[in-house]
Amino acid sequence: MKFIETYKIINLNSVKAIFMKTCIVSLVLIFSLQSLAKADDISDFQIEGMSIGDSLLDYYSKEQIQSAYQNASYYRDKIFAIIFVKKDSINYNRIQVTLKPDDQNYEIFSLEGIIDFDKKIDECNKQKKKIIQDLEQEFSNFIRDDADKPYDADPSGDSFIYASWFFLNSGGYFSVSCTKMGNEVRKKNGWTDELSVAVTSKELENFLRGNPY
Repeated sequence: MKFIETYKIINLNSVKAIFMKTCIVSLVLIFSLQSLAKADDISDFQIEGMSIGDSLLDYYSKEQIQSAYQNASYYRDKIFAIIFVKKDSINYNRIQVTLKPDDQNYEIFSLEGIIDFDKKIDECNKQKKKIIQDLEQEFSNFIRDDADKPYDADPSGDSFIYASWFFLNSGGYFSVSCTKMGNEVRKKNGWTDELSVAVTSKELENFLRGNPY
């Protein structure tokens, strides 16, 4: 089974209706969350126009999705798969999506936008702080958890992640993190320092509480 390059695995211990979905956007690497009301449901947020629960077929053809599966990473028993999708974006260098491999509707269970900040980890953490300030204004009914620790996907222990999670009471969560890659994974895998903004469904959150590998 491949290592999941950018996905962070941890042990995871309504207001009025939303009139417009909230988008995670940036302008010249200055990030903000824009909404008309406090949000409670994970599906009220978008990354590059996509939301949790949408069908990826609304944005890509079946042929494009199947092509992306050629380089997929899988969780235990291939229950969920992570693929990178190509999308013209002014906000992110890469976008990855979590799906169920046997789901012909290609429902989205997680979205992650990634920005390269190679050898600029201090700048990355400054942008992370700005995003979190916006999250705290836009979310309601959440529990925040911060964890700065070695990056689990690097067996050498030389990589480090600075991460914050926002767990919605209604289920699902957002995470914002900066990862500083160690020398070994840089040379072996070509990994670089990065900022990640991710949104995860309640079903995938429950799966990750167990043994995802």
